[in-house]
Amino acid sequence: MKNSEFEIHPFNEVFYIESLLNKTRSILNDVKSLNKFWKNGIHHCKNDDAILDILQNIIGNVGAISRFFWPSKDKGYYRIRGEKLRKIYDVSDSSILKNRDMRNLIEHFDEKLDNFLKEFNSGTVMPKYVGPISYVNDFRTFFRAYFYDKHIFKMLNVEFEIEPIIAEINRIHEMLLLQQENGGRF
Repeated sequence: MKNSEFEIHPFNEVFYIESLLNKTRSILNDVKSLNKFWKNGIHHCKNDDAILDILQNIIGNVGAISRFFWPSKDKGYYRIRGEKLRKIYDVSDSSILKNRDMRNLIEHFDEKLDNFLKEFNSGTVMPKYVGPISYVNDFRTFFRAYFYDKHIFKMLNVEFEIEPIIAEINRIHEMLLLQQENGGRF
């Protein structure tokens, strides 16, 4: 079969839908868990590790979704599949999901960690922080941080705006649910 002949057959649509739903459901369940930590707008430090772990899981799952739309092997069937899925889910090349920093951070975390630790002295790096960005000065570097007043997750000095990521995931999730109700069809 030639690349130009590749298509997602109707009987295979359900597998893409279920694969993407697995990731969007996981992300949205993680968001519900995060929201439980802020009951009445109060944050307790005892939950910092769980909050940061959940945010890291969200970024990992978003990276996995991104690979469906922009495969790492940008050639042949993979590229065509990505183009077709982007069209179906109305995901443009300007989408927040295309962020290669997000994908690469998770896919190559071990290498990124090595480079991060080479670059910064241990005395200037905080292992974790959950709090407002206003308490942070320019001289502080974070292994993992969540600035809840700005909804920014920072890991290895790479920042992710969480709200637009979740909004896009939620939009795609709603489309996937409709497709699932439609018998697993696009």
